[in-house]
Amino acid sequence: MDKNFKWFLPFLIFVVIYEFVNMYNWMLLHNSNAWCNNLEGILELTLYGLFIASLHKKKAYRNRVYMVTLAGALLSLIDIVFIQGFWKLATIAMLIQNSILVVLVCIYFYSLFNDDDENLNLITHPPFLVATGILFTSLGCFFYYATFSYMIYRNNYHFYILAKVLPSISSLIFNSLLTFAFICFARAKKAL
Repeated sequence: MDKNFKWFLPFLIFVVIYEFVNMYNWMLLHNSNAWCNNLEGILELTLYGLFIASLHKKKAYRNRVYMVTLAGALLSLIDIVFIQGFWKLATIAMLIQNSILVVLVCIYFYSLFNDDDENLNLITHPPFLVATGILFTSLGCFFYYATFSYMIYRNNYHFYILAKVLPSISSLIFNSLLTFAFICFARAKKAL
């Protein structure tokens, strides 16, 4: 397996434990689990940003991705600590994080389509699969947190079901693409 993908397995174990613990409301403090959701968002931004940076060959590009990821994490922390509060869901931070990830993935796609050879099979190219999963997850979460903010502040819950289902579907797509990427790695290893 490629070294850029090795941290996905511990991260997936963390996500499974995190979701299991939240399913039983074991992380409730002050009648909310928003605090751990806020921290998980920063962790996801950091890990996905590092992954996207590792896909590019140019050091200058990687440094820019590191700086953008760090800036997004700092802006998120400022929102969590000073603007919306640690115990409340930091929707502004989530919007910042997901918009940064969408832009980084789109830039990666642009460089992939312009720089790599024409014989590249994208359907079995693991970095493309994972980046596509990150894109779907980020778009779904962006939509959810944008509508969540609107619904809370306007007290209008007409879009709640749609807003709640889209991140779940995008997460399913991400996990499926990540699994397929691991299968492609295993196939490539067997072929050698």
